[in-house]
Amino acid sequence: MKHRWMALPLALGLTLTLALTACSSSDPKEKLVGTWSGQVDVMDQVVEGMRVTAPEIADELELENFYIPLEMEFRDDNTYIMTVDQEKLDESMDALIQKSVDATMVYMEQMLKEQGITDMTVDEVLAQSGMDRESFTDLMEQNMGNLSSSVVQQIQTEGQYRLEGNQMYTSDDKDTEPGSDGATPYTLDGDKLNMDFSNVSLGEVTFTRGG
Repeated sequence: MKHRWMALPLALGLTLTLALTACSSSDPKEKLVGTWSGQVDVMDQVVEGMRVTAPEIADELELENFYIPLEMEFRDDNTYIMTVDQEKLDESMDALIQKSVDATMVYMEQMLKEQGITDMTVDEVLAQSGMDRESFTDLMEQNMGNLSSSVVQQIQTEGQYRLEGNQMYTSDDKDTEPGSDGATPYTLDGDKLNMDFSNVSLGEVTFTRGG
C-alpha cells in the first residue's frame, strides 16, 4: 500500500507533464513564431508589364522565372514583418536585365532584316544613337534598379497578425490590430508554411523556416 501511494505523485506529475505538452503543441502561434523564407515567381506580371511598353521585346524574352525572395518574421507579441532579400533580388534582376538586353538585340536584328537593311549591324544602329551594347546595358540597369527599389518598398510591411483556424488576419501597422477582412489562408506543416496571397495576385507561396 505504501509503495502505491509513493507512485501516485509520480504518475500525477507525468500526467500533468503530458497534458501541458499537448496544450502547448496545439497552439498554432507557437509553431508560427520565427523567421521564414520563400519566393514568389512574378514572371507573368513582368511579361504583362513589358507588353504594355515594349511588346516586341516581351515576345523575345527568354526567361522562365523571375523570383522575388521574401522573408517573414512572426513574433510572439503578435507582430510580423515582411521584407525582401535584396541580395537575391539583385541576382534575379541581373538575369532579367541580361535577358532583356539579349531580347532587344534580337528584335533589332529582325527589324533590320524586315526593312531590308543588310549593310548595317545592330552595333552600328546603337552607335548612331551614341551608344554601344555596354552603355545600353548600363541604361537598362539604371531603369531596373529603380524598379528593384520600388518592389522592395511596396512589399516591405510591418504590422500585427491574428490566427483564426486556417486564416491569418494582418494589419499594415504594428500599432493597429487586424480587422476582419482580407484574411490570408495558410497551412503550417512542420518547417513548411504555405500562404495563399491570391488576394494580391501573388498566388500561393511556400516558406521554409529559417530559410
